[in-house]
Amino acid sequence: MVSLWASSVVVIAAANYIILLPTVSSFYRSPAPPSLHHPSASAISNAPRRRHSLAFVDNGGNELDATWRGTAAGMTSSKDVEAYHDVVSAAVDFTSIYVRNGIVAATRSVRDIDTNARRQFLYNIHLLSSPRRSIVSPPIELSTKIKARIPSPSGSKVAVLVEEEIVLTGGAIKQSEGKRYVFEVWTNGGHRLTNRVVLPTERHGPVCTDFAWFGGIGWSPDESALVYSAEVNKPKTKSFFAGPSSGVDEISGGQHVLGAGKGEDWGEKYSSTALLGLFCVNVETGNIARIENVPGFTSASEGGGYVLGQPIFSPCGTSVVYTGWDAGAGGGMPRRLGAVHCYHRPCKIYSSRVTELLRRLAIPDHPPDERATPTDDATFACITPNDRLARSPRFSGLAREGLSKLAYLCNTRGFDTHGGCMALHVVDWDVTMGYAMTESRTVLVDVVQTPGERGDAMEVSGIRFPGLFVNQLRDDCFSPDGKHIVTTTEWGSVNKIVSISLVDGTISPINFDLTTSEGFNDGACQQFICFAEDGSAIVTQAEPNCPTLLGQLPPTFLDDASKCSSSLLADMSAISSTSFSSLEPDRRTKAAIGYRYQLLNTWPEHGDIRVPIGSILLLPEGAGEEKLPLIVVPHGGPHACMSTSYVPSYSFLCKNGRYTILHVNFRGSTGFGQAALESLAGTAGTLDVLDVVAATRSVIDTGLVDLERIGICGGSHGGFLAGHCIGQHPDLFKVAAMRNPCTNIASMVTSTDIPDWCYVESFGPGHYDFSHFRAPSKKEVGVMWDKSPIAHLEHVKAPTLIALGMKDRRVPPSQGIEYYHALRAMQVPTKLLVYDDCDHAIDLVMSEADYWINTKRWFDQYL
Repeated sequence: MVSLWASSVVVIAAANYIILLPTVSSFYRSPAPPSLHHPSASAISNAPRRRHSLAFVDNGGNELDATWRGTAAGMTSSKDVEAYHDVVSAAVDFTSIYVRNGIVAATRSVRDIDTNARRQFLYNIHLLSSPRRSIVSPPIELSTKIKARIPSPSGSKVAVLVEEEIVLTGGAIKQSEGKRYVFEVWTNGGHRLTNRVVLPTERHGPVCTDFAWFGGIGWSPDESALVYSAEVNKPKTKSFFAGPSSGVDEISGGQHVLGAGKGEDWGEKYSSTALLGLFCVNVETGNIARIENVPGFTSASEGGGYVLGQPIFSPCGTSVVYTGWDAGAGGGMPRRLGAVHCYHRPCKIYSSRVTELLRRLAIPDHPPDERATPTDDATFACITPNDRLARSPRFSGLAREGLSKLAYLCNTRGFDTHGGCMALHVVDWDVTMGYAMTESRTVLVDVVQTPGERGDAMEVSGIRFPGLFVNQLRDDCFSPDGKHIVTTTEWGSVNKIVSISLVDGTISPINFDLTTSEGFNDGACQQFICFAEDGSAIVTQAEPNCPTLLGQLPPTFLDDASKCSSSLLADMSAISSTSFSSLEPDRRTKAAIGYRYQLLNTWPEHGDIRVPIGSILLLPEGAGEEKLPLIVVPHGGPHACMSTSYVPSYSFLCKNGRYTILHVNFRGSTGFGQAALESLAGTAGTLDVLDVVAATRSVIDTGLVDLERIGICGGSHGGFLAGHCIGQHPDLFKVAAMRNPCTNIASMVTSTDIPDWCYVESFGPGHYDFSHFRAPSKKEVGVMWDKSPIAHLEHVKAPTLIALGMKDRRVPPSQGIEYYHALRAMQVPTKLLVYDDCDHAIDLVMSEADYWINTKRWFDQYL
């Protein structure tokens, strides 16, 4: 299933503005108070003495003594907490970076275990003419009320989105009436607060700050207006027993009715998102209006509609271009399926003229009830009518003869798997007339079935170009000269920056290394962020043993992409994550990390698609001198990829547990071509298991690891594979740890937010009818059971740790509970961790810490 476990690092969202979110996941929610199994950092250190808090059972339910293995646990738990603190504090998770007027504004998200929350820090980095020196200001903590800071194109203005509590005061009594959003408009380069625009709650619900997918906030070219996406208000409802209404139409008894008082949401991480509309606000007059000449517009939410997001103004300022997801009005979505990490939900790109709307908003004291109607501006136009998937519209600057380029990601046929290869299309935009010239559409880069099929000779880490595996384009992805598009794509197990020629679609990898002035790093995780005013590029780089670095490529980097110079802008210091431990003086060399890594490509003998199984091998100190235990980590998804990024949890296991870690990108992973990805659909539980075993045996053959000490650890689909591996290969995998695992597809299919995953991965592409919804047949249930880990339960003997987020809507907690009780009945040592306030990701800061320390101790005990 689509997982939130492919990587626990923050991926910077597509927009070049600060995004302020409270947690590491892409669609964040404010942390809830700790539950029973959410101990503080100091409580974690005392866990061995707190028998009652450990759901630790042995052979059918006998609680083990908390001092298992003598006093070893008590001796090591304090060190475990200190070690976890160090690797987490070193993490550099950027949530946003942008450049204006020679200053890089970078926002960093930091775990605070003491408060079970994430804190946001803003760094201002002054770009200097000398590439060897830049000035980095000390970090400034940002208020949790600030949800976004959006600079205008010129940088002279900054729009700050603030979430405020509405408090009514009556005498000495203060009563909360909910929350509201406010746009603060700062001028003079962001130094002067000029206007505060309160967004009226009767116009719309919360502003969508999910800038990684649905959301978006964009400035008009003249910097007088903003366009944004916000929740459409539900109809007003009242109880059957309420008195007469006060002149406002209300639905009697509708407060509990889906489509009236209740909205149909988009599943995991989107429990409060039903329908999103587009709105414009004039930052000078404060007037606000909904854009109504859009697909599926209704004044109320019942009867379906469209989710409208990713809005941007056209260069002429007369139109708004945006992405629309079918939410029922298009007939292809009878029920809304889970959206987070599901990149195949039907969507198209539209444009709507807003000339008259903007004119009315610019009139001071314009009566709010005299709104612009859909007929005042021309009706909307669908720019991609024949494409199943089209998203992420981006404009170039003005070019020849009053034309601009509109680029977007597209897959005309679409795919049934939750991830897939995208094409890059461009179309001319007539700036004078304000519309897309659809006949000029060009396919710059098409979908790639197998790596190298385009004839490209270049390789990255031994793999030829596999196609574009990109979720969103950056806002300013066009090069200043208008000749290239620059983006970041998954290329095997590596995130690679590439330039794409607008003339012929030629792909050129951008080669550099922020850690040295010589050579380039073919294995690092590198990301393009944005262009600076002088044409240089702001980039990041991370490795499994090196937290994220911020750097700059010179304006000439596109002239010779095969090897370009680079400069380091910021190598950020660690920020302590808890009061339990203090940090030693900074040691920012790779040697101080305590482990190294290698990229491996294993060519399997099984399967029809001949592409390698990509793996990342983390080797602790002493590897090679002695045979160390191995933990195999298949990622979630399954159509995702583990990249060579810095992940604190695996750094913790490798460095402080001295475990060799093997991340396996089995066939079905993104970044290896569409054919290899789709080859897993219909063979889940077989092909992916064989790939994991093949990659594991390739490491065993090197003689680096102890054959008798091999464990497996995974979440979501990775937990699904862990269950399969200990059931199908019980003599190879001796210990397991699972997070929210799918263990029985047959019992999951009617309770998950992604039932399509159950059908597609069990039977293959084309088996699930997205235009209808039905329960599985008797025969289908049998096949799903056969493809599940529960079918191999009788062979399991590996001690198994299971962790569950009780608010998980992707893989219901009942899956792990079912497996846990089945193992107990078989007298298999097992332990269950229950996180009441967590969803699929188990990403609340304290819960995450608790889980990984428990995981290390589990492997310490049994491996």
